[in-house]
Amino acid sequence: MCGRFVIIESEEKVMRTFEIQQSEMMLEPRYNICPAQDIPVIVQQDGLRSLEMRQWGFIPFWAKEPTPMINARAETVSEKPFFRQAFRKQRCLIPATGFYEWAKEEGQKQPYFISLKSEITDKGNSMMAFAGLWDSWTSPEGELRRTCTILTVAANSLMQKIHHRMPVILTPNNGLSWLDLSRTETTQEKFLIPISAEKMEVWKVSRKVSVPTFDNPDCLKKLDDSVTDEKNPEPPEAQASLFD
Repeated sequence: MCGRFVIIESEEKVMRTFEIQQSEMMLEPRYNICPAQDIPVIVQQDGLRSLEMRQWGFIPFWAKEPTPMINARAETVSEKPFFRQAFRKQRCLIPATGFYEWAKEEGQKQPYFISLKSEITDKGNSMMAFAGLWDSWTSPEGELRRTCTILTVAANSLMQKIHHRMPVILTPNNGLSWLDLSRTETTQEKFLIPISAEKMEVWKVSRKVSVPTFDNPDCLKKLDDSVTDEKNPEPPEAQASLFD
């Protein structure tokens, strides 16, 4: 599952880390990215990697009615008609600093922030990317929507304590291979596994993260595990696990 994430790196750093040749956007720090929002994605076409905007919620080009899906199960993505063509021809990366997941504790949902340990990445920083797919859909009225989804897998041993699914996390080098459309589907499937739990770190954050409008550096503030967070109720629309 991946229902909220964070990217606070600069555009320059993202472009350097993922060897991007061009950008159509200006990146600003975002601490609480939610489904249906426009998010930065890395796509590769004709050998050129670019940083572009896509709406988070995949709609295949052939759909008669939009049914956006924020996540796609890696185990079936090569077979399901909804995602099959995009898996073959329209893979992307969603750059991220980390993501949130919610665990049920004492009758309430407690958010955690999850990221990579900085020392394990292949380019000397803690940047990662989610494996994703993209497509373009045109409404009956002629409106073009460029959309994307994040692939998920069964949780590793660290994430199992919080949620049973997690995003497919790639380091920069693996990410560039994921974008390579010359690779066969079978070759690409080797990337669709949980990243090692030893490479990740996690800490408890404020329940205010559950509210989409709470989007500032305080989202990442680490809470002591012994401290009980504020008992703020969560509005229904703020639940993280929309799809898994």
